[in-house]
Formats: sequence, C-alpha cells, structure tokens
Amino acid sequence: MITLEQLLDGLHVTMGPVAIHALRRDGAVEHGHLDEPSLHYGLRGAGRLEVGEGESVVLAARTVIVVPPGRRVRIVVANDARRSGVVVASVAIGATYRGSVGVFDQLHAPLVERVSPHDPVRRSFEDLLDEIDAHRPGFHAMSEALLHRCLIWLLRRCFERRDCRLSWLGPLEDTRLGRALTAMHERPQHCFTLAELAELAGMSRSVFAARFAHAVGQSPIEVLKALRLTRAAELLTRTDLPVKGIAARVGYASRSSFTRAFCARHGLPPADFRMPGRRREAKIA
Repeated sequence: MITLEQLLDGLHVTMGPVAIHALRRDGAVEHGHLDEPSLHYGLRGAGRLEVGEGESVVLAARTVIVVPPGRRVRIVVANDARRSGVVVASVAIGATYRGSVGVFDQLHAPLVERVSPHDPVRRSFEDLLDEIDAHRPGFHAMSEALLHRCLIWLLRRCFERRDCRLSWLGPLEDTRLGRALTAMHERPQHCFTLAELAELAGMSRSVFAARFAHAVGQSPIEVLKALRLTRAAELLTRTDLPVKGIAARVGYASRSSFTRAFCARHGLPPADFRMPGRRREAKIA
C-alpha cells in the first residue's frame, strides 16, 4: 500500500469555481452527475447530502465531505433545520498523484470528516473561502494552494483513523500505469492507440488493458475521452478560445464530432456550456 508520505509528496491539486449554496425552508440544490470529485463544507445549519441512488450523509456546520466522481449529488435542508436553513460551500476538485492517477477516482463511498469549533485545521477552510470572497490578484493560485493544504489535512486524518479503508488508493502504486496516464494528461490531443500506451507502460497490450481496467475502472480509451472532455470544459470556462480551436486542442478533428461527444458527457453544447450563467460562483435556493 502506498505510504502517506509518498501520497502527499506526489499530490497535485486543481479546483473549479466555488459555489456557496444558501438553502432555506424546503430548499434543495441538485448538482446532477459530477465528472470530477467534489468537496462540500458545511458553513451553517444542518442538511443532508444525497449521493448516487439512496446513499445519504449528514451535512452539518464544519463537516467536510469528499464525494467520488461520477455520482449524482443533491443537497437538502434537514427537517429540524428549516427555520435556520443551511449554508454549504461546494467545489469540484482535481486531485492526482504525480499528475496521472486520480486520488479519489476509485473511492467507493464519500469521505466524511467533522471539525470541532476549536480545531486549528478549521482555519484552512475559512482561509480558502476568505480568499475566494476577497478576489484579490492571484486569488485562483492562492485558492488552489489552500485547497491543497485542506486535502493534505483530510488525507492525514484518513490515514490516522483505523476505520478508514484505504483500498481505493491501491491503483496509485502501479508506476507503469502512471506513465501511460501521464502521457494522456500531457497530450490529450494525441491519437493514442492501445498498443502505444501499452508500450509506454512496458507491458503487452492484453496485460496492460486488463491491469488498467482493474485499477482505474475504465478502459484506456474511455479514460482518454473523459480526460479530453474534462480539459475542454476547463478551456471553455477559463479561456475565450473558439470552440473549433478547443476541439483541436483536445484531439477532435472536427467541431461537429467534438460537439456530439461534449453533449453526450456534459449535457450541453460547448457554446451553451460556456455561457456566463454557468460561471456564477454563488447560488441561492
């Protein structure tokens, strides 16, 4: 099993926009299926985080929850908190080991950590939210650094707890798979073949395909497609590049084929996805 020191030394973190959800009586926020892991931090009140089909986690003030990727997420107000409501900060996170394997990609259930009022690590999350609220020059770089600190704290706590099952970190140990994943991350526009990726990993094609699917839960080509479309979503929200140019940057030969693939994954055409309304960082329900 990978050690905590190895994991934290190789941890790379990015973040999406932070949304502050203020839910009042009978309020609810539906996130839908999220492609990336997401972190939710309770600021006030009491609610419930519904994950996937039927799974539910209590969400109270100073509760930190990391939800695995590919899960439907819904936040609702608890029955006994309808007067005060609930306020939650939510953010999509990218956390990889050495820039390749997703740290939380094989997580089977949400990670939940509750912070006491006087716990010094509570400040990590407050500093992150203060930085985003102030919107000073360099706030995005500073916010990612603070999120990195928050995740280091969370993983330390997870390793310390005896009841925390760490089998989901197993895929991070295979450095040969990591070489293939790193190549896909660095050059998502390249038309990788299974044979080419297997060669990078130093395995036969059949062995590589089997080990990759077992460790990551998807085939190499499926992962490459998901990586391309996730990168495309980032470019749409963070740059003013034309859709055709973004399609080329992530490996699509035509705008039409890119649009079909993007719609299938994200539920919207690229032009609609980048509309200003999707960039809002605060939502009131």
